[in-house]
Amino acid sequence: MKIGVQTYTIRDYLKTPSEINTSLKRIKDMGFNMVQLSGLGPVDIDDLTGMLKENEIEACGTHSPWDRVADPKELDRLIEEHKKLGCIQIGIGMKPQLFPDTYQGYTDFIKKTNEICAQTGKAGLKFGYHNHELEFIKFNGICAIDRMIEECPDLEFTLDVFWVQAGGKNPCDYINKLKNRIRILHLKDFRIIGRDRQYAEIGLGNLNWQEIFDCSLKNNIPYAVIEQDGDFLNDPFDSLEISKKFLVENGYMK
Repeated sequence: MKIGVQTYTIRDYLKTPSEINTSLKRIKDMGFNMVQLSGLGPVDIDDLTGMLKENEIEACGTHSPWDRVADPKELDRLIEEHKKLGCIQIGIGMKPQLFPDTYQGYTDFIKKTNEICAQTGKAGLKFGYHNHELEFIKFNGICAIDRMIEECPDLEFTLDVFWVQAGGKNPCDYINKLKNRIRILHLKDFRIIGRDRQYAEIGLGNLNWQEIFDCSLKNNIPYAVIEQDGDFLNDPFDSLEISKKFLVENGYMK
C-alpha cells in the first residue's frame, strides 16, 4: 500500500500556483511521492500536471467540486483533466446539502451517483465517495452508507477511518466489507480532549492502527493518504511529519 498526503491537510498553503508548487516540493522533501488532490486554489490543469511531474509526485485521485461532477458537460471536462493528471478516480468529499439527510434524500443521491458512475465508467475512470459520520445515520433501520454500498455497485469508496469510528462503527468492518472497492484509504487519528473529539496526528489518538493496517493489506488497498482536517499541534506540515514518523517507526511506511 502506497502512502501519501491528502492535500486538503495543507489547504492554507495552496491558494496560488506558486504556493501549490512550493508545497508540493515540501511534500516531496518530506519523503512523500503521492497525493490525493483537494483544497487547491485556482490553477491551470497543464501547470498542475507539470508541477506534479517536476516533483515526481503521483496523483492517485481528487476531491472535485460537486457542481462540476454533477453537470455532464463539466464532468466530461473533468474526465479529460484527470486523464492529463494520470489520475483514474474523480472523487467528492461529501454528499452535497441539496440532498437532505433523509431516506428519500439518499434515494435521490444514489440515483445521481449511479448516473455519474456510468459516465466516468464509459471513459475508463472511476467515481469515488468520501464518507463522514453522517452516512452512518439509520433510515428505516439501515445505515445510509450500507444503502450506497448495495445500490451503487460501481461506486468506489474513499473510506475515512476517523469518520467511520465517529459514526460508531469499526473501520475494519467496513474495510473488509468494501474490499476492492476502496482505492484510497484516509488515515487520521481520533483524539479525545475532555469531552471533545479532535483530529489527531497518527499515533497520537485512539485508533487501532495495527488492526487497520492488517485488514487493509489483506484487502490489497492500493493507496492511503494522511489527512488531518485541523487540530494541528503546530502547523500541518509538522503534523504530517509526526504522522509519517509513527508510520515509519511501526513498519507501515518505508
